[in-house]
Amino acid sequence: MGLLLAVTAIFIVITLRGQDWSTVAATLRGQRPGFVATMVVLAVLANAAGLVATMISWRAMLAGVGERVAAVDAARIFYFGQFVKYVPGKVMGFLVSVEMGRRIGVPAARMGTAWLLALVVSLLTGATVGLAAGPEVFGASAAWLLLAVAPVAVVLVRPELVGRAATLVARVRRRPEPSTAMSGPGIRQAVVAQLLAWLIGGAHLWLLAVAMGAPPLRALPLCLGAFGLGAVAGVIAVFAPDGIGVREVVVTAALSVILPVPVASVVALVSRVVVTVSELATAGIGLGVTEAILRRRARTSPAAAAEAVRVNVAAPASKKSPSCLPQADR
Repeated sequence: MGLLLAVTAIFIVITLRGQDWSTVAATLRGQRPGFVATMVVLAVLANAAGLVATMISWRAMLAGVGERVAAVDAARIFYFGQFVKYVPGKVMGFLVSVEMGRRIGVPAARMGTAWLLALVVSLLTGATVGLAAGPEVFGASAAWLLLAVAPVAVVLVRPELVGRAATLVARVRRRPEPSTAMSGPGIRQAVVAQLLAWLIGGAHLWLLAVAMGAPPLRALPLCLGAFGLGAVAGVIAVFAPDGIGVREVVVTAALSVILPVPVASVVALVSRVVVTVSELATAGIGLGVTEAILRRRARTSPAAAAEAVRVNVAAPASKKSPSCLPQADR
């Protein structure tokens, strides 16, 4: 892992060596005061919104494997995973999700299946959004790339195919194969929500590119596609924690079509910082909110139970019929 990371770093240094870095300073001098800072803040918010959409997709995926989990519990598992994913190897996130699911009553098999399905849907939708960069990179010859949208359309029509893809991924990654039935509506909701997550999150890269002088209309599809492709490449590169280095190479290569290479590389690096800050901040806030909700429930639940017992005891004997007991218990 260390060797592969070193090779990636050396490749980046060799690629960027000899570039005219004065273009970065010239670009920054040409922008209005405060404009770049404003765009960076908006980029953080855009990526945070994309993370919320991803959490919604994750919860829908749990429903797709037959586990309707409360929003608080689903958010707690997902946002904790945002911290764990920075551990190298892509293994710890799987183990933590299974353990946290077990604690709320979700069987390990179903949690593992949901994790694999979420990975498949993320790769599938991310690669599909990445097609948006095709016309800018390949020109008129990129029309054939539209055929690659077919997998998402097929999944929306026949969501059970995601289970077969998850089985293949499980074999490749040496994980337990899915063993639960799939729910069509849950899978469809997960796919749609993840597509929106890529589009919303990819807007952060567009904001950063525009801040560095990229033409807004031309840069929009390119940035959305570059972010999707870079993120997918980072997931596939299991040797890199959260795809560090790999995603930046892909994003820089795509943005170099409309920006000088030094400027494109700066945008890619700032994008990494923006994504990291927004992920950690959103996860921290999400975990804080869920913890507050769970603690409030823990405080109010005993009081509500005591109140129910008090009312039941104080009720006249004639009203303590069997038909009333379930209502009092609730």
